[in-house]
Amino acid sequence: MKKIFVTFMIALFAHSITTAQDYLEIVTFEGSSGINGTFTTVGVSSDKKAVETNAVKSLFHTLLFTGVEGVNDGERIVCNENPIYTNSFFNSSARYAGYLISCEETAKPKKIAGAYQGTYRVTLRLVSLINDVRKNTGYDDKLKEEKKKKENEKRLTPKPKIIVVPFKRDGENYKSILENDRDLRAAVSEVQKGFENLDIETENILSSIGGSSKRRALYEENADAADSNDKQLLMSSDADVYVVVDLEKNISASGSSVSVIMTAYETATDNIWATENSWTNKFRTTDVGQLCAYAVRDFLPPFLEQIIKNFNEPTSAVIQFSVSNSSGAGMRDRCNNGRRISDVIQEWLDDNAHDGEYHVQGIVDESAIFDDVLIPKADKRGKKMNADKFASLLSDALYEVGVETRFVIEGNNIIITITSVE
Repeated sequence: MKKIFVTFMIALFAHSITTAQDYLEIVTFEGSSGINGTFTTVGVSSDKKAVETNAVKSLFHTLLFTGVEGVNDGERIVCNENPIYTNSFFNSSARYAGYLISCEETAKPKKIAGAYQGTYRVTLRLVSLINDVRKNTGYDDKLKEEKKKKENEKRLTPKPKIIVVPFKRDGENYKSILENDRDLRAAVSEVQKGFENLDIETENILSSIGGSSKRRALYEENADAADSNDKQLLMSSDADVYVVVDLEKNISASGSSVSVIMTAYETATDNIWATENSWTNKFRTTDVGQLCAYAVRDFLPPFLEQIIKNFNEPTSAVIQFSVSNSSGAGMRDRCNNGRRISDVIQEWLDDNAHDGEYHVQGIVDESAIFDDVLIPKADKRGKKMNADKFASLLSDALYEVGVETRFVIEGNNIIITITSVE
């Protein structure tokens, strides 16, 4: 019985080698005409009369399982394995014949290394072939799976909070511009509504100005410091990004158009994250608000994609540890789990820094400085991450091993003091 099994496996292996060698898969796509496609393909066979059939089957084998540049983005047509279906192209069922329009010999078969090779120009019902193969190898299921994956990624991708403000010159302030420039106010409003329609949390600039007596006093009592006041307003708004909107108008009897110019800045650093300049077509209206709505509808989605992409890039932070005099401990002392404090910190950063990326400037008994720690934009649940939350999680991890800490945040500088060790 064992001898029979071994003989069978050897025969099967030999057959698979022969099958793989039967198809040279030397195929070139010459072009398409409507729903048909033309290819050059090479066939091989020990029987001169079978070279043409082999060339045609080689074309189908290449399209189905390997891919041909210029067709289906160079990818194979088969999505998921379905041998019962795909084998029918190459066995006695000859499914390929239903898609074959013509086959012309371009180079007569010549004997090379004991076998005949010939080149043929073949025209297929290409669109029908692609649709049929996709239908029978799970293409629709693949699309559904990819769509679901993209939706999950989109759902888990943290989104910034945005505040939209008007463009202003030196000495101006947001409040006076919005009160006196009706058209620019309409542009700001349409951009904000556009973000909200794209499921982005926003903060209204006028509501922020009038939201507290402290802010009102800031504007009323310090009119000469408009620029710094507006910057303080943005910093206190809790918005991750502020978008500056400017407006250009071309209003005439023959038709009107507007350009909404948008620039997105990271609130904490003033770094530019995205820009967009959107001219509308001409419309027979003088309603600037409606024209702004047209501009926002067409140009806001790609502008937002730029913002989200930058928002989800990791940020660099400096983490500085020091040991208080009253703690009686050092960075090399052991925690209640038997590990040294410095080792616990680095192991936590290995797991929680973006891609485990951080740089140690130095560690001594009294202090440790990590001068370049990449903080991810989201935690493992997809929730928004920042320096304060990152420091809090690190502090909690140290507490679990008996190390008490307190910390302060200055921008992206995290200062942690070890107060006691169990």
